[in-house]
Amino acid sequence: MDKGIFTDREKAMEANYFRQQDAKLLEKLRKGAKLDEIAVALAEKLRVDNPDLLARIRAVGVTAENAEAFFAAPLVQVAWAEGRVSKREAEVVLRLARERGIEEASSSYAQLVEWLKVRPEDGLFDAAIEAIKHGFSVLPLMEREERIKQLLDNCHKVAEASGNEFAKQLGLGDGVSRVEESVLDIIHRKLRGGA
Repeated sequence: MDKGIFTDREKAMEANYFRQQDAKLLEKLRKGAKLDEIAVALAEKLRVDNPDLLARIRAVGVTAENAEAFFAAPLVQVAWAEGRVSKREAEVVLRLARERGIEEASSSYAQLVEWLKVRPEDGLFDAAIEAIKHGFSVLPLMEREERIKQLLDNCHKVAEASGNEFAKQLGLGDGVSRVEESVLDIIHRKLRGGA
């Protein structure tokens, strides 16, 4: 009988610890914390409830110094959709990163510049989407949906940057290619829970 009491107590302590990790991440997400603060809170949460994902993130070269760039990986993925990154796509990715608080003098900014020059492995993009989805999971549904929409809107801005400006002005589309649409669709499905 004593064994059952300890098991229940251990389960309660474990559940409490998970709630505390979720609460830390939620606080960072809600207060508009800098990406490095969110990265630390997410890493603490992943260490507890998804150590395999945390190991994959480390395996693709994400460190504490460049963790902020990791959150912009979906933008980089869209920029690489057509096999190369245009100057305008790179400018949009870097502008959006600066707007999100990634400073030009930082290691994360340098990492983004490098990823825009040399395409990262698909494993980086997959891990980024999974980590972002995991981070958003602590948010209430409406807030989560707004964050997903915001990320997808930013991805769409990157895709539009490479489009034909003349065609856009004539109202012949938004300049997003079929390949880019496909990448946007994949990111959308993964963030919303699909494969």
